[in-house]
Amino acid sequence: MQNRPASPRSPGLWSRLPVIGRLLVAFWGLVLVGGTTAALMLRHQSQPSTPVRTTNNQPAAPGAHQPDAVADNYSVRPPVIPVEKAQNTSTPKPVPVPVPAPVPSTPAIKSPQMPPPIAQAPTFDLNSITASGKTALAIVLQGFGYSDAMTYDVLSRIPAPVAVGVSPYIGNLPDVLARAHAAHREIFVTLPMQSAHPENVDEGPHALGNGNSEADDRRELDWCLSRAEGATGLTDASEAGDSQPGGGYATTPGFHPIEDIIASHDLLYLSGSPQEDRHIRGMTATAWINGDTDAATLDAQLAARLPDGTKPTHILLMVGPLTPVAIDRLATWLSGPVANRFVLVPPSALADNGTTSEQASAQPKDIQTAPL
Repeated sequence: MQNRPASPRSPGLWSRLPVIGRLLVAFWGLVLVGGTTAALMLRHQSQPSTPVRTTNNQPAAPGAHQPDAVADNYSVRPPVIPVEKAQNTSTPKPVPVPVPAPVPSTPAIKSPQMPPPIAQAPTFDLNSITASGKTALAIVLQGFGYSDAMTYDVLSRIPAPVAVGVSPYIGNLPDVLARAHAAHREIFVTLPMQSAHPENVDEGPHALGNGNSEADDRRELDWCLSRAEGATGLTDASEAGDSQPGGGYATTPGFHPIEDIIASHDLLYLSGSPQEDRHIRGMTATAWINGDTDAATLDAQLAARLPDGTKPTHILLMVGPLTPVAIDRLATWLSGPVANRFVLVPPSALADNGTTSEQASAQPKDIQTAPL
């Protein structure tokens, strides 16, 4: 028997469709599926949600927990409605929301500043003092601020009219000036100046005078003025004594422009000796006492400051350098029996307009200066 090949199967309906037919069938199939899906979604959304049971707008009972956004935000809880009002009111009144006070901006921190200088205008009537038969006595303690212990002794034991002289080279100068100012002391900052013999006296790296140009002097003066904030004035005297007599820089005409600048800063100028030709408002020392000596010598020098007989118009006493024994003897002298012979005044009470005006006539002639 001979094997015959199998007859080919007839193609299916999908295979006999042309390409366009297949596309149409696929398109309408997608439309049908999309429409069914959309209908199901609309039906689901149209179903009503479960109703929420209300309380007929009755306020919550006191003490019930309520969310409190205001309290969380500002740490201030609104007032609680009393029970009586909650029961008698069908509709609760709105609770006022507390408005927090504006928070002030934090001020910028400023560096501490020196207070204005103590008033330099004389508060004592010198004529009345001398008419009463007493001496107007002003004292400046040179070398203040080097020792904390002596600074405390001066401020606690020496009367406030006694002024202090301070070197501009002190490292803690702002603190020293602040403490003296708080104790109502007049303050005189030393202006370093070359003496007649600069080779023998070192006035430090910021000295004015011999060997400097005008620009150099202006620069050193500006430095000293920056260190004298809050001071009553400047002085050419230091704790080592007066270095200007006999040809020092302050006795020369070259110092006059420096005086003008000092005056423009409303500072007094304390001359260490009457030999200076001062052309600026200030005072001139009339006596010096060496503080670096023994108690007996200090007592004798202090006793000689008020001579018997005709009393001078005024005395401006410089004491330096400052030592513990000098503080002790001065404190004892100022509180002793001799105190009824003078009136203690601040140095500014003796201020004049310069040696060419009032001071020439006011300068006592019977007081011998005693430079160190």
